[in-house]
Amino acid sequence: MEKPAAKNNTACALFQSRACAILNSETCESCPLASERPGQNQAELVKENVALFESLLPDEGVAYLFESGTCTVCKNEPKGSADRFAILDFGHHEPEEIQVRRLLQRSGVGFMMPLQFACCRKCGRRFVLSAYLPLLVPTVLTAVMIPLFVSPHLMQLVKSAAVWLPFVLVLLTAGGGYLLGKFLQQRLNRQFEQDMYFDLLSHPASKALMEKGWFPLLDRSGSAPILSRRRIEYGLGNAPSGAYAVKTEDKIPVNTEEIPENREIAD
Repeated sequence: MEKPAAKNNTACALFQSRACAILNSETCESCPLASERPGQNQAELVKENVALFESLLPDEGVAYLFESGTCTVCKNEPKGSADRFAILDFGHHEPEEIQVRRLLQRSGVGFMMPLQFACCRKCGRRFVLSAYLPLLVPTVLTAVMIPLFVSPHLMQLVKSAAVWLPFVLVLLTAGGGYLLGKFLQQRLNRQFEQDMYFDLLSHPASKALMEKGWFPLLDRSGSAPILSRRRIEYGLGNAPSGAYAVKTEDKIPVNTEEIPENREIAD
């Protein structure tokens, strides 16, 4: 479990509280309460919003996805070892009205949360291959076509038909290559889906979130994820499972390494 930055503002109303653990701010200065003005009392509002956020999570939570040591994108056993993260951003319309600026980041969206799937090298390479294939195929075909026109004999033969014909052939090659790349991409995606959750919106974790009213912030076919070697450590939805295990009335240990951690993966 990553060691977060020290939070030592003992005067804070949320100091060592369950809400503080779930907010999972990197430092006290990055907490929503840091912008509280004199005379304001945002602590209760933050607690209410944190409780609302937690109620909008599936029963199994989301931390198990990035805490897993094996790939959560693979469908079949044995699953590969996780060495990166596939990240999809989700949003929720709740809360409708919120006063904490750092929780409200986008018009029409209340809570925002990255869903971070522990991912193996094989699945990661498949995501990359599919994403670049529509551009890779026309690039290769065009690169092959251009040297052919360097030949003086062939160039003269083509120009004798029409001066603009070489340019048209190159454009047709690029356009045809792109269409071929899209076709191959769709074929590969269907093949990949047989033994991995290539469309991460079909993953049980994504479905469980969407049943709670969450939606992907990038609505596009296939919902290609962002791949990263390091996970996002701070912010809503990125707290370790141990943070949710702390009872509401309990105080969180000053040493956050003492927070109990649950690494059981839900089926």
